[in-house]
Parts: sequence; C-alpha cells; structure tokens
Amino acid sequence: ALPISTEEIILPSRGVFYPGKKDTVKIKYLTAEEDNILFSTDLIRSGKVLDVLLEQAILDKELRPDDMISGDRNYLLIEIRKTGFGNEYKPGAMNCGSCGQEHSPTVDLSKLKPKMLEMMPDENGWYSVEMPTTKTPIRFRLLRGSDERRLAKIIEAGQKKPGGSKVTKLITERYLLQIMEVNGNTDKLYISKFINAMPTKDSFFFREYNRQVEPGIDLDYEFECPYCSACETKAVPINSKLFYPD
Repeated sequence: ALPISTEEIILPSRGVFYPGKKDTVKIKYLTAEEDNILFSTDLIRSGKVLDVLLEQAILDKELRPDDMISGDRNYLLIEIRKTGFGNEYKPGAMNCGSCGQEHSPTVDLSKLKPKMLEMMPDENGWYSVEMPTTKTPIRFRLLRGSDERRLAKIIEAGQKKPGGSKVTKLITERYLLQIMEVNGNTDKLYISKFINAMPTKDSFFFREYNRQVEPGIDLDYEFECPYCSACETKAVPINSKLFYPD
C-alpha cells in the first residue's frame, strides 16, 4: 500500500477526559477517498458528513471521535480542513458593524489558535459551579461526540413532527446530558425538574461558564472592512463552506 501522509495533533483537552490521559491523535490528510464522503448526497442530506469525515481521518484505535469532547472534535475538524484545502476559508457574507456594508471576508485559518484546557475537572471529568440566581450547586460534564449525535437525532425528530412545528427541546436535552448532579442529587428526574424550572439568567450563565471551561479552538478573529477599514473581532462562522470551498 502507498504510504499516507499523517500528522500527530496535540489535543486542546490535554487528554484529561480520556482513558490513559491520551493527549495526541494521529490524523491522515484528506484524499480522494474523503472526496467521496464529502460529495455523498446521502451523507449530506443526513447531516452526518463531518462525523464520517472525523471517523475516517482519525487513525487512533483507542480514542475515537464519538468519545471525544466537542472542543477537541472542532479543533481536529479545522486541522483536517487545513491539510485538505489549505488555510484560506471564505465563510460567506458578513456585515460591517461600523458602516453596515456587506462584504465576503477571507479567513486565514492558520491564525486560529487552540484553546488549551486551563480549568481542571474533578476525577470524574466533571465541573462544579453554583447557579447565580437560585444559588444551587451543580456538577456537570462536557458534551462528547456521542452526545452530539443524540442531539442531532432530536433536532431531526423535531423537524419531522406534523404541523411543521420545529420546536425542539434542544437546550433542555443538552442540559440533561450535561448536568450530572444538582444539590448533591444525581436522580435524573430531579435534575430534569430543576432544568425545566431554571431561570433564564441561570441558563445563560451555565452556557457561558461551559464555554469558558471547555477547551477547543479559539474562533475569535479580527475582520477588517474593505469599505471603511474598521476592524472588529468576531467569532469565525463555521459552516458547510469549510469543506465545500466552492
């Protein structure tokens, strides 16, 4: 067999959440085989393209994409994209915050830096925090690939409901997967009631706190407007154009 080009990537999580604290994975460069995946209409329709791409590109047997936390997965997707299509990425039209003109920026992906794990979880891989409004202590975990898959199924089911209702319980489902303990209580029914009664302020705080502790990729980027030269820092939108440049 012909040798394939591979690269060893250090994970932003430093392997803290995985068996044996495995902190690197080997990825292979995209080839024509992955092109088949990218242009498979079935996979595109089902929204599973990126999952399959990760499955193909990550060569390690002992740590699979399903078991990885979302931040590591996102970081690897960007790395895989850079090996396949280079650093130039055009995410689409954007409006300037100063002059309001629409422009289509080009992002240099090599400028995006990993956001390495700084806040250590406990021995279970969980974090503890107190909700600001209700003063309730909770313990939670970060989402993994398998959780993302479950949430994707819930979205799909919500879209298929008769009457065209697209209301999904996405946020509560996400919290239910993440929150492992409320007030020292690990009963899922109790946790579910707590989530349903959660004040908006606490919900917002929890999402924000989650974003702070989760390692991954720092998507903040300085965009310059070609019309008025104003610079503004915004998160790089990650969309289907990442793997479909044209």
